[in-house]
Amino acid sequence: MSAPALPPLWLMQVWLPLGWAVVLASLVLVVVHRFTRHRGVVWGLPLLVALWALLPGELSPAYWLGLAFQAPSVLLVLVCAWWSGSTLRGAPVVARPGKPWVALVLVALVVGWLLLLDTLAQLPVALYALGFDAPALAVVALATLLPLLQAGAARRVSTWLAPLAVLLFVLLRLPTGNVWDAVLDPWLWLGLHGYLLRVVLRRS
Repeated sequence: MSAPALPPLWLMQVWLPLGWAVVLASLVLVVVHRFTRHRGVVWGLPLLVALWALLPGELSPAYWLGLAFQAPSVLLVLVCAWWSGSTLRGAPVVARPGKPWVALVLVALVVGWLLLLDTLAQLPVALYALGFDAPALAVVALATLLPLLQAGAARRVSTWLAPLAVLLFVLLRLPTGNVWDAVLDPWLWLGLHGYLLRVVLRRS
């Protein structure tokens, strides 16, 4: 069995604070945008938090988040960057999800639960370790293309975020060399639960 292809150490060290900077800035933007539309506040506070996350060492929240959760997934960072950009431009970011998109969300939730069971050593197969191999990458790549089956989906930027995350993983192996870490992390997984619940409530 060949050794897994890992990203260069310097790239992992750059990705961790940069990724958390984008995620934290996006979270602050969510909160700020609910209370004010003042341009200076809406732009300024997320920017300050992002710069804080880029500080070196223990001064940065990214340092402590990295110790607790490692680096965010590529897909989570792309989703946060896309949502933040759309919000700051005043563009609508919520579209009616089609069946292929909901199916992809369900697959991600199931995989997340299986990875959790694998972490607790409750599965007969080491599912996480399979994420270093080419077959898992091929399956994930095909799954991320599923939402493109919806009519008009190819014209939406959001539909291409998951395939782009896989492409960046292929090119850079971020964040850990494991494809599961590229498209799914605990925060994104929890967020997908809320997203699916929202879809169910809207349709009911």
